[in-house]
Amino acid sequence: MTSTESTIEKWLKLHAGGYAGLSAKERQAIHDFSLLWSLFEARVLSNNANIPRIRERVAQAASIGAGIDAVPFQESLAYFTARYYTNGEFNHRFEQLRFQNGPNGGRAEAEAVLTGTQTTAPGILTALLAIIYRLRNNLFHGEKWTYYFDEQLDNFTHACLVLMCTIEMFEQKGLLTVPE
Repeated sequence: MTSTESTIEKWLKLHAGGYAGLSAKERQAIHDFSLLWSLFEARVLSNNANIPRIRERVAQAASIGAGIDAVPFQESLAYFTARYYTNGEFNHRFEQLRFQNGPNGGRAEAEAVLTGTQTTAPGILTALLAIIYRLRNNLFHGEKWTYYFDEQLDNFTHACLVLMCTIEMFEQKGLLTVPE
């Protein structure tokens, strides 16, 4: 343990299986994602994170000005597509996202975009945010601890990129909410 580690990091290394094995980059990515998600949920989703709200807010952004530019999201779309859709089918990693059943689970949007059947910018952003919402739920509800955050650095890195681009877009469109 280095002297620059926080008390919490020292404790996690001793008491949280797998945490000591994470690289500094992995720990930072988890930290960054936690902060960015909190900001995104507050300022874009008005402290009301769910798939219907994500759909609603993306549609609102798409209706203003020139709509949504998909270019900033292409790198992350390519990453998530390669991660979750291989050889023409969804893999075990996609199933580990644990989408909720039903029309408000976000799975349909994710599947349509990852297979390339949905290619509109609002569709892409909705799908990416649905995937990131599942990453968020799996992190904050403990699922990620079951496999000690294995292979999660790129997930959180791309999730952060999408969240930052989305927050900036909402800011430019004057759509950020003010926490009450």
